[in-house]
Amino acid sequence: PPLVGVALQQRKDPPENLESTSKGRPLHRAQEEHRRCGTTAANTHMTRLRILCFHSFRLSGDNMRKQLFDLANLGASLADLATLDFVDGGHRLGDDALPERLQALFPPPYFEWWNAREGAGGTAIYDHLEASLAKVERHIAEHGPYDGYLGFSQGGCVAHTLSLLSMRDPSFASRVPAPRFAILLSCRLSRHTEHSELVAGAAAAPLPLPSLVLYGGKDTDVPPAMTRELMATLDPAGVREIYLPLGGHRVPNLGEEEVAVLRRFLKSVQ
Repeated sequence: PPLVGVALQQRKDPPENLESTSKGRPLHRAQEEHRRCGTTAANTHMTRLRILCFHSFRLSGDNMRKQLFDLANLGASLADLATLDFVDGGHRLGDDALPERLQALFPPPYFEWWNAREGAGGTAIYDHLEASLAKVERHIAEHGPYDGYLGFSQGGCVAHTLSLLSMRDPSFASRVPAPRFAILLSCRLSRHTEHSELVAGAAAAPLPLPSLVLYGGKDTDVPPAMTRELMATLDPAGVREIYLPLGGHRVPNLGEEEVAVLRRFLKSVQ
């Protein structure tokens, strides 16, 4: 079946996460309904999904939790269906890694999954990638298993790359089990030189990974075309899409219809 898209025309999106506030935000009807019904007998038989979350470039797991729950409603929209766990990137940065004006909103410590430098033929070399993969592997061994992954920006690329390695690299798969699904926000494919063949293989034979992909039409950090290129490596039969025409590069604040898509997706993989 074709991709399922949600595009709210002429909808005014909230401010960027770096400037927005959660004070006074009204709950949409769908959120209010699932908040009221989250502990009813009809839902108690359903096991909450366990999702491992990957933060964006130069933030942290704690800051991603803030993005999901305080600066947007995405976290609250799935809270009764899933338990979220957060892990920091494998490379720690100094406490001045963010501009001073942002440090009050997103305090240290700060981490990155890798730092890219240009390679040959349009590829890149991801410094610190191996340390990050090793850290995730240890975290999953100690705290897993997880049903799925959720990642934003560089963290979304991490989630996709981990899925690719677990599904197509036998050595990695023997240590890290593949997720059953992924939620990918405003992210792109890995450009790491050593991933080139795997990425090309996934483009030719897409991954059978149920995925919900969220991205914005006004994203200048990861333009929509880059996210759609990532989507092309996923079997379209399992892909659901939330496209926000006015959305930028941020964890999005979802409208009622978008919340419904998110919740239907999670219920489909429970």
